[in-house]
Amino acid sequence: MGIFSGSGSLSRRSALALVALPLIAAKPPCRPRECVNSGNTGVVLVADYSTPQQAANAAANKRLVFPSGRTYTVNELLIPAGCYVEGNGSILKTPNSSTTDSSDDGILRVVGSGVTVDGLKFDGNIQNQGAVWNQHRHQVRVHGNYSNILIRNCEFYNIIGDGVYINVGSGGNNGHTIEVHDCTFTAANNNRNGVSVTSGTNVHVHHNTFTNMARPDMPGAIDIERNSASDIIADILVEYNTITRAALSGTGGRYGILACMFNCVGNNIVFRNNNVSGAGLSAAFLVMGDSGGTFNTSGITITANDIHDAGGAGVELDYWIKADITDNRFTNLTPAILNYYASLGNTSGNIYTNVTTQIA
Repeated sequence: MGIFSGSGSLSRRSALALVALPLIAAKPPCRPRECVNSGNTGVVLVADYSTPQQAANAAANKRLVFPSGRTYTVNELLIPAGCYVEGNGSILKTPNSSTTDSSDDGILRVVGSGVTVDGLKFDGNIQNQGAVWNQHRHQVRVHGNYSNILIRNCEFYNIIGDGVYINVGSGGNNGHTIEVHDCTFTAANNNRNGVSVTSGTNVHVHHNTFTNMARPDMPGAIDIERNSASDIIADILVEYNTITRAALSGTGGRYGILACMFNCVGNNIVFRNNNVSGAGLSAAFLVMGDSGGTFNTSGITITANDIHDAGGAGVELDYWIKADITDNRFTNLTPAILNYYASLGNTSGNIYTNVTTQIA
């Protein structure tokens, strides 16, 4: 699949030759704001518009440039196709007391293909929402049959729903990449997910850091889980992420990475080279099938991960699902692998250290 897979100085002769030429006054290079105003339609400055949305409306197939270190309170900023969002460390923030039971949105919403979001910070402002919590209040929302989406170098914190929510529907984003990398996701065990993929193909989640995701009985740091029978989940690569979760009292499931294949065949889903730990995890990895469905032979591979110091199992398989679990390092776990009405595939190459039970 596609996703795996100086200037010199003038010589004396040149300088003398220039003396014979008529002198023409050279116009100095324009500053970014002047370039926009003088007809450089490739750059749109947020500072030139009354609101970020007005700027974004003008930025289809252009570069949308935020000033450095500003904070903007937005309801849902819509980013058009072909737009490169240059964040420069500016913050997009959810308004106070804006979460309702019916809200289903994002601080920033991608509404076309070919979008890059680079260097923004997202403040979900969960502490100022009152008593209402809504799992559908996200920070970046990719919802529609869009492709070639890149989210990088961003910070997500005070998350309410998901940091990044990806749902491209039955079209499966035409086999083109959606990528989330080099981002940080921070919560207080009170959000839904860090990154959620409910449908998509060629989705690549890598080199991110997740801290204290998510509320009990919400999935966790990374959730691969379809919404409906028509959704496509295929060619998903999750690698080189660091996931930690501190101890948390109370009941309810708490996970690092979850693949939930309810009556759904997920093709080529690979979790590799991730570092997952934390006493607050019921399991570092959870792979689930459908307890009332047929046996699922989904192509799920968990390989070369560092799985350690979790409160529960390293990898848990539940209900009519099969996965290959190979070449992982399991440390300080009980058990390393829990097989609950499921089927183990290949388990070769795993290393167990201070593990009471390797496979239960």
